[in-house]
Amino acid sequence: MNVLIVDDEVDLCKLLSLQLKSLGLDSEYVNSISEAKEKYRPEKFDLIFLDLNLKDGSGFEMLDYLKQFKSTPRVIVISAYDAERSQVLKEGADYFLPKPFSKKNIAEIIDSF
Repeated sequence: MNVLIVDDEVDLCKLLSLQLKSLGLDSEYVNSISEAKEKYRPEKFDLIFLDLNLKDGSGFEMLDYLKQFKSTPRVIVISAYDAERSQVLKEGADYFLPKPFSKKNIAEIIDSF
C-alpha cells in the first residue's frame, strides 16, 4: 500500500512516515495542496493522510480535487479540530483522525479498511 501524506508540519510528516514504515507501508509526503495535486496520481496512491489547515489552502480543496478521478484512494483527514469531523466525512473522507494520534490509532484505522 502506498500512502501520500499532506501536512504542512514537516516533523509530523516524518513521524507519520516512520510509523507507516513500521507497519509495512510506503509513503511520501508533501507540505501543501499545490504539491499534493502535482504529486497525486490515482494509480500511485492507495491512501492519503490529509491535514485540513495547510499554508496554501484547506484540505477540503483536496477532497474536492479527488472527486474528479474515477477511482480515488481512501482518505484519512487529520486535524486538531474535532468540530470538523462531520463535515469532513460528508465531503468524502473515509475517516477522521484527531491530533494528537498514536501508531496504534493508525494501525487500527488501516486494519479496518
